[in-house]
Amino acid sequence: MKGIQLAEYIKGPHDLKVTTLPDPTPKPDEYLIEVHAAATNFFDLLQIQGKYQHQPPFPWISGAEFAGIVLATPSGSKNPKFPDGSRVFGATQGAYATKTTAKEVAMLPVPKGWSFREAAGLFVTAPTSYGALVVRAGVKAGDVVLVHAAAGGVGLAAVQIAKAFGATVIATAGTKRKLEVAKAFGADHVIDYRDEKWPELVKKLTKGKGVDIVYDPVGLVDKSTKCTAWNGRILIVGFAAGKIEKIAMNKVLLKNISLVGIHWGQYSVHEKETVVKVWEGIVELIDQGKFKGTKFTDSKFVGLESVPDALAALGSRGTWGKVVVDVPQGDQSKLARRRIHTPLLPHQTAKLFSSAFRRTLRSSATGLSVAAAATSFKSPYQKAKEFPAIGKRTMHSKVVIIGSGPAAHTAAVYLARAELKPVLYEGFLANGTAAGGQLTTTTEVENYPGFPDGIMGQELMDKMRAQSERFGTQIITETVAKLDLSSRPFKYSTEWSPEEEHTADAIILATGASARRLGLPGEDKYWQNGISACAVCDGAVPIFRNKPLFVIGGGDSAAEEAMFLTKYGSHVTVLVRRDKLRASSIMAKRLLNHKKVSVRFHSVGVEVKGDEKGLMSHIVVKNVQTGQEETLEANGLFYAIGHDPATQLVKGQLETDEEGYVVTKPGTTFTSVEGVFAAGDVQDKRYRQAITSAGTGCMAALEAEKYLEELEDKASEQKL
Repeated sequence: MKGIQLAEYIKGPHDLKVTTLPDPTPKPDEYLIEVHAAATNFFDLLQIQGKYQHQPPFPWISGAEFAGIVLATPSGSKNPKFPDGSRVFGATQGAYATKTTAKEVAMLPVPKGWSFREAAGLFVTAPTSYGALVVRAGVKAGDVVLVHAAAGGVGLAAVQIAKAFGATVIATAGTKRKLEVAKAFGADHVIDYRDEKWPELVKKLTKGKGVDIVYDPVGLVDKSTKCTAWNGRILIVGFAAGKIEKIAMNKVLLKNISLVGIHWGQYSVHEKETVVKVWEGIVELIDQGKFKGTKFTDSKFVGLESVPDALAALGSRGTWGKVVVDVPQGDQSKLARRRIHTPLLPHQTAKLFSSAFRRTLRSSATGLSVAAAATSFKSPYQKAKEFPAIGKRTMHSKVVIIGSGPAAHTAAVYLARAELKPVLYEGFLANGTAAGGQLTTTTEVENYPGFPDGIMGQELMDKMRAQSERFGTQIITETVAKLDLSSRPFKYSTEWSPEEEHTADAIILATGASARRLGLPGEDKYWQNGISACAVCDGAVPIFRNKPLFVIGGGDSAAEEAMFLTKYGSHVTVLVRRDKLRASSIMAKRLLNHKKVSVRFHSVGVEVKGDEKGLMSHIVVKNVQTGQEETLEANGLFYAIGHDPATQLVKGQLETDEEGYVVTKPGTTFTSVEGVFAAGDVQDKRYRQAITSAGTGCMAALEAEKYLEELEDKASEQKL
């Protein structure tokens, strides 16, 4: 037979090779299967690199999901459920081959009218989504369901299942094509979740109520709480985005939200009967024409030789649905086709699903972990009782800090120690950044005093936050959406509760600034793995030492960054789109005359590439005049194209400069409005360092403390 066998771990899918191998020898409880189609999965990519949680001993054949024809029944079975010639699909180790073996527990009959390509991608996706929506969330007619990554394999299954139960479906995806696909599979509304305001768009579609169920296979739980209705359910299906979330549980509590996990692989251990019912439910939907295959059709992959391309396409996230490889057979398959049994009728198919699963799941066989389970039962979520309306909640504070970076937490520590009971709003993905500010997007910080061995950016911010709380700061994970500085006390409201107006005697604005990005292909993947927006912060990191580095920008900042990097890199290349530098004449002269610097005019970066270690290794540069592109070795790329201060909240209320930064009185944190203080990068466009931010946070706290003392003195005098 032909197959893709591994004797060692490889770097990527294109290192896979098809070879001639001996036919597999089934164990007494295994069927011999002629493979006609094999589906791809993300865990296949991890497994061939040795990164998956289940790694078989070498040598082993890759691939898991298959569809094909039974060539031989188990030698140890007197009453096999699938006779020779049966059309089956399922999961087993070794699907990327012309033949494989599989246990009865991990197989099902191909639905009537379905091709092998359609069936090959059914075993994981359909039960995951049915189990999540029906068993765990109790979806019912009238519900509004938000399906994230709706054009993925489980996503398209979820869209169809929710619609089959009478729900309204709002689907999210990241490209125009994927949105089109989600719509074609039945979604009522589609939203591009690259738009940072997607939760607001969801709320608008639901007339402010929010959705009843969130189906999340990617890791968007925290942000989804923003558009979840009272008594809503959020289904945690997976973490395809690659990051395990930290969720502010106060948001869950305030809306009475239920967070519901789904781990289908364990149902065969803990709830075997549910597994049976899940497939009965899926078969019923198929019979009713309410569920169809989700195979990717924009491209076709034929032959085992195309498996590397199929896996690469899957890994690029440019596909939708299930990417399936057709596995053509030679003359051997003709014999099998002549033995194919008459296709089963719908009621027979359902019965076979049920009986096969009941018998095999009750045995000791566990098979391969599949993906979900479901059954029809009454939803445990009853309609909430009506309670009397509660009045608006208001809070007054002496001082409120808006921000979550070094400036905000330094101010909080000083104010809390002064017994002023500061309230700090750290925001909920405010300015598109997680609580903790820009340091949470960096890796190791080596230039912050007190950490001789360096410290990770996220860890540093976690320590600052803990210190703020230790001294009594009240930290609220909400974003201040409105701030009125026209009268005293100052008024503000949050994004979550716009109807609740709170007040404060003093405000410290520490909302920061975010580095502009270019959105190049590869940028997200290699951010902080070769790409940075701060040479002073990251330039000394070992991955940049004695390596070719690039800077994008043509102003003074770009010139300064490039010359700073010459201390560490082997050579620095500056890419300038125009025909000259925007930097001051003296800075431009220094840059152009530096022996370790080259300036390429009329040049832009168009793509970032990396190596097997996940680090940046090359940049594709384009000449904007000739259109010529070339790939150059580059282990570091530094953006010097400016920052955007987060000052939208005070626009028109505080004096700002032409770039939007808050203007403060030199040597202080005083703004144009008495009682409002600005600290950190929101008012600093020159240094932009964690240590300088912390310093201005200290200044703001001391100046706010003095201001509040003066307010109290005035109030005391008025009483006299």
